[in-house]
Amino acid sequence: MRLSLSEAIIVLLALPSVATILFWRLPILRRHRVARWLLAPGAYLGVVALGIIVGISLGWFTGDIGRRPAQYAVKMENWKNDPHVKEVQAIYDELRAGVKDNRYEIKTRNFDVESSLCSSPYPINSKSLVEDEANRVRMLKIVQVISHRELLPVERYYDTAGKLRFVYVDYGSNNVRIYLNAEGKVFWAVEQDGHRFTVGDYTNEDWQIQPSDAAEAKEGFRSDESCPEVKK
Repeated sequence: MRLSLSEAIIVLLALPSVATILFWRLPILRRHRVARWLLAPGAYLGVVALGIIVGISLGWFTGDIGRRPAQYAVKMENWKNDPHVKEVQAIYDELRAGVKDNRYEIKTRNFDVESSLCSSPYPINSKSLVEDEANRVRMLKIVQVISHRELLPVERYYDTAGKLRFVYVDYGSNNVRIYLNAEGKVFWAVEQDGHRFTVGDYTNEDWQIQPSDAAEAKEGFRSDESCPEVKK
């Protein structure tokens, strides 16, 4: 999830300023004026650096620098009734029904994220692949460990032609839905926080859109991960 311009200003300017003021007013530094003048800039820059590190790790800033906000033809006021959104929703509903009726096969790989052999701080916890009756990849779900050992599930849905058509990212307290047309191009994205919906800002260059076709999804499912696989 990305921050708006005003939110980014608060993180990178306002919060460091407040922290520096509090640092400046520390009783112990009032007796050491020279040290206060020397240390205050370091305190400010340290909080700014911490905000940048946290923001990048949580995906607040990544990919936003130097790019324009996404432009969508779909309007928020009536987005659920847009015919293109309904088309993607039908693909999603058909796939979910196939899984529920056991017409589609689900393959799952689990990984031991607590193993000392893991080579990544944010390892893949599990990967699931759904194939239809014609052995076509229709969905890839990846669950990854993120900061504070929380899990981030990302579901990618593909049509019968192998094109990515829908992405669902579950951040726990909120979620992101990204819609793509038959050519595989993002045409709409929405973020949900409780009952509140806002327009998302996503393009085909964002990590959520990869893998963008079914062949890459199958290859990603088969690929090795940084943690050992849990064998049944």
